[in-house]
Amino acid sequence: MASKASIDIGTNTVRCLITGHKNSFLSPLYVDMKIIRLGENFKKEGVITTQAIHRLSDALEIYIKEIKGYGIDPKDVVITGTSVLRDASNASYVRDIVFKKFGLEIDIITGEKEALITLNGISKCFKGIKEFYSIDIGGGSTEYACVKDGAPLWKYSLNMGVVHLTEEIVKSDPVSNDDLMKLEREINLKLYKLKREIKESGFSFRPPGADPNSVPQVLFGTAGTATTLAMVDLKMKFYDRLKVHGYFLKKENILNIYERFIASKIKDRLNIEGVEAGREDLVLAGTAIMLKSIDFFEVSGFTVSECGLLEGLIS
Repeated sequence: MASKASIDIGTNTVRCLITGHKNSFLSPLYVDMKIIRLGENFKKEGVITTQAIHRLSDALEIYIKEIKGYGIDPKDVVITGTSVLRDASNASYVRDIVFKKFGLEIDIITGEKEALITLNGISKCFKGIKEFYSIDIGGGSTEYACVKDGAPLWKYSLNMGVVHLTEEIVKSDPVSNDDLMKLEREINLKLYKLKREIKESGFSFRPPGADPNSVPQVLFGTAGTATTLAMVDLKMKFYDRLKVHGYFLKKENILNIYERFIASKIKDRLNIEGVEAGREDLVLAGTAIMLKSIDFFEVSGFTVSECGLLEGLIS
């Protein structure tokens, strides 16, 4: 079986994965992420800016060289666009540029399809686990899902991402109590509405008197916020995919990290081991979403999955 490649274009990052004939997702031939902030000022402008398109193009140019180096034809690459490309009025223009320049045809997927593909990716790296919840915190949206008996029971995508929340709400540095309250209130409101909708569908997160094994108790977190929290908790200077994958973070540990982010100026967060340049302004909102989501799922913490959308795209 030939090598395969997938690319995910998100609101904050663009990522590329190349696997060998054994689809070794945890030890791939090539994996990379670049922070390009494609959704920068999107809520204000309503379009993907020229500067952001240039940053995307620069990243894809690097990835195309790698992909061709492994003998993969660009037309065989599975490439998706998520939140900001779903919403931007000039998304078709961006797709045309990418196709004309690189021969890559972006599939702009719905939030629910994104959640489904992510579940497929998680399942590939945690074989045997048939009951779990998942959360994928992105730049423009956050996906929530539940798997029962090895199949998706429900999946939702919320228009709630770290780039948009940060740009719209967090105006102070370090964050003021007022901005922090606005941020947490916005997240609480969206999650309250979602939980009410899920419960009205007949699902019980933890039925009174029920066997605790009757509902999923495992929460998998994938993407940048989950990985960053793990690296901070582990005090990692350099990213190690194998060390981060499967790492469990207790809610108390995340609360401690959150307090550090709250107390720090944006630039000073780069002095915290595990915080990557380009994420320093976003980690506060991401951590707030994670904490509120742990309460939403009624679990004690989350397990990091280094497998998600990119892995799910490769069959």
